[in-house]
Formats: sequence, structure tokens, C-alpha cells
Amino acid sequence: MRGFQTNVLGAAFIVTLGSATFAQAETMAPAAAPAGDCEAQFTALDADANGYLTDAEAPREFARARVDAVTPEDSGISKAAFLELCGSDHWTQNTAEEGAPFEGANSFTEEQARDRAVAWNVMDVSALTLDEKGVWRGTGKLDGADVSVAIDYKGNVVTTPKA
Repeated sequence: MRGFQTNVLGAAFIVTLGSATFAQAETMAPAAAPAGDCEAQFTALDADANGYLTDAEAPREFARARVDAVTPEDSGISKAAFLELCGSDHWTQNTAEEGAPFEGANSFTEEQARDRAVAWNVMDVSALTLDEKGVWRGTGKLDGADVSVAIDYKGNVVTTPKA
């Protein structure tokens, strides 16, 4: 099948993540996108109209794929793969757990924490610093506004307006 591959470890990872939360604090959890919306999203993202999304065209989608242990083809994320992912409940945005970010031993690398932030629409993410409580912290932009971003050991992504 063209599009993406999920290895056995990745599939287990996705199932495990199904109950985890990755999101911004103020975001409501929408249902999976209707197929027509996914088609329109793909068309809008596919700047060169070659039928594949590259990391440069769709950084959020590539970050989501990495978070979900989905490996795109060398040529990028195919339309078929994007439509399958986009239409799934797992691909939709969720709400961070109440009280996040949580203190704890964080096993994410800086790049993995950055992927989680980008996957939830935080763009222009700065260098992240792991604080003494085990929370990755930095800054970015959400809907064009400057925000502080925190990613905890559970994968919660919390944004707050930057003062």
C-alpha cells in the first residue's frame, strides 16, 4: 500500500496513545473530519499538486505522523494515507488533561516534545528547555499569537498567551 507504514511497535504505540492526551488547554475535541474536509485540506496543503505532502508543505501533518509512529513514504504522505489519517478519531485534536502540565520524569527528547507542540498547531517553536519539574518549555505561535508552550511527560501540550 502506498502512503505510510506502521510497524508493530508503532501500532502498539498508537493503541497506547489512544488514551493519552495531546493538545492545547483551551481546545475542544472535534470529531473526525468528514472526508470532503480532508480532501480540501489535502488539496490546500499539496502546494506542488504532486499528490504527496512533504515536510515543507505540511509540517504539522509530519509532526502528527511522527507522534503517532507513522512512517511516510520517501516521497511524502500520499493523498490516500492522508485521507485515512485525517478521517480517524485518533488524528483529531484533544484537550489537555485538567491540571497539566504535570511534574514527572520526562522521557521525550527535545525533538519529540517539539513534534507534539507542532502537531497541535503551535508553529515557530523555539528551542525547548527541560525544567527541574520534567516539563519541556519554550515559546511559539498559535493562530498567529505569541504563546508559551509546555509539554509534560504524559504528552500534554499546554499553551498560554505570552505576556
